[in-house]
Amino acid sequence: MTVMEHFSGFEVIRAAMEVEKKGHQFYLAVAVRAKSETAREIFSWLAQDEVGHLKTLEKLVPKYEEGAFWADEEVFLPYLRRFAESEIFPSAERLEAALQGENSDLRVLDLAIEAEERFAAYFHQAARQARTADGREAFTWLAAEEDHHAAVLKERKAKLQGTGR
Repeated sequence: MTVMEHFSGFEVIRAAMEVEKKGHQFYLAVAVRAKSETAREIFSWLAQDEVGHLKTLEKLVPKYEEGAFWADEEVFLPYLRRFAESEIFPSAERLEAALQGENSDLRVLDLAIEAEERFAAYFHQAARQARTADGREAFTWLAAEEDHHAAVLKERKAKLQGTGR
């Protein structure tokens, strides 16, 4: 049994919303510190795409809110934020280490690829465990979006490696 099986659809969506917010912050921060124009462009695009995903998730909240286990978000939100920070995106220390020295754009791309793959896996699992067709459809779409992000990041990394930057 996985931990996700204990979450309602609402809780999965709220966790995903927190991850999207964290992703937006992460990509904005690395876009500003990227050394190459290519890296700045890709991280800026990803930051904006995370906003689009967040809007999609916000539309799903009313469908799943009724019967949610966590009636008090003030209790649940700290957990969700820790989930986003510890389960998906790299720690501040790992990010800072990646940003130092030569090839920092490539190292940050590796961290971003890892985060996107983790988030895609989260959504694939949520889709398999969704109890409604709407939930399965939404989570499958979001998983595909995160898979797409990982693929784009891998492609951009290959291009950056080819330019020697």
